[in-house]
Amino acid sequence: MVECMHKQIIKKVKKIITSSKYLALSCDEVTTIDNQSWIYIYSYVAQDWCQILLFISLKQVINGKGVDNLTKAIMGALK
Repeated sequence: MVECMHKQIIKKVKKIITSSKYLALSCDEVTTIDNQSWIYIYSYVAQDWCQILLFISLKQVINGKGVDNLTKAIMGALK
């Protein structure tokens, strides 16, 4: 059930992003106490003169912290 709800939320987020004129993507990396790396990706869109924050994805970085792997994680979240 959670997966179905998540798919609906992502569908709505994609609709908002594609209909907006201005978009800013940001991502931050977090290292937890047990040395796991996580990257979270969010975006800001402007609609009707309001800035809206949209959470897109939270992924664990498994294959290393290089630019190529982080780019793949970001692009995978935007599919």
